[in-house]
Amino acid sequence: MHFSSRDYPPDEAAHVYQVMFASSALVTPLVAPFQVEITSFWTEHLRFHFMDGVPFVFHRPAQKLGYDGLDVIVFQHIETGDIIGNFDGREVRAGTGSVYVIDFSRPTIIRDAQGIPRQRRNFVSMPRPFAKRWFGRLDQLHGLVIPPEIAAPYTAQLLRLRERLPNRDALDAETLGHTATLMAQAITGALGHGTSHADPARSFRKACLYIEASLADPNLSATDVARSIGASRSRLFAMFQPVGGVESYIRSARLAQVKAALSAPAQPHPIARLAEEAGFRSAAQMSRLFRQHYGMTPSQFSASADPGGVRRISERA
Repeated sequence: MHFSSRDYPPDEAAHVYQVMFASSALVTPLVAPFQVEITSFWTEHLRFHFMDGVPFVFHRPAQKLGYDGLDVIVFQHIETGDIIGNFDGREVRAGTGSVYVIDFSRPTIIRDAQGIPRQRRNFVSMPRPFAKRWFGRLDQLHGLVIPPEIAAPYTAQLLRLRERLPNRDALDAETLGHTATLMAQAITGALGHGTSHADPARSFRKACLYIEASLADPNLSATDVARSIGASRSRLFAMFQPVGGVESYIRSARLAQVKAALSAPAQPHPIARLAEEAGFRSAAQMSRLFRQHYGMTPSQFSASADPGGVRRISERA
């Protein structure tokens, strides 16, 4: 999606931008005419926005919080320019190359520096549940400034994505996982807690999330998972040893996905399609493993979960 203020009359551009991209806040342009270009890409969990425009004031007051219920975490990369912000009454300053974090459940005022007529901002937003799964506690993030030297691996990845996204229909799970991992490492470094590798529980959550997003890939391996979270294979194996190992976890996750699909009411479930969507190499392989794991075949489980025969009737119709 691309938005350009040049497509609208000068006296309407700021209002249109407000409605389309900043309805959760109040936007006050600092120069006239108001001009901004935004290119956006959406995935299931992350929204990428690459913006080039004039400076303005972004104000998310307390009244907006209860009104719209928007509950996202935003990582804002300052490619050029500077900002002065007020986060819950605390002054925050950030400059070129920095990343700062906005918790949309809390009040915020951000004022761009006026000395640079055109400023570039690259930001990524995500729903709170996704952020919590990757970053753990979120209470320290509002107004957190990640210095350029710590943010560099993440911002380099973000700028690479800006070049690559226009030529891609979707982002693969490995790229999304790698991007979120770099975010987590930047947060941990900025908070002074060393690297994200120091928190096994957080790394385990990241690995599980990557596995869930990649189940349809029949070639998913421990090497892929280790790479996605920036860990060695030996460290990954140690993390998953309490749950039976990485391969066992992947297999159980595939079977759980099939079981959940078979349990859905009033839906036909061709076994071959379920096997493919869960990353099994064949329906026969899936059926054999399903019986070993649950003590019955997929067909038997489906019948027990559908005593009225609703799905079987649907399949015959």
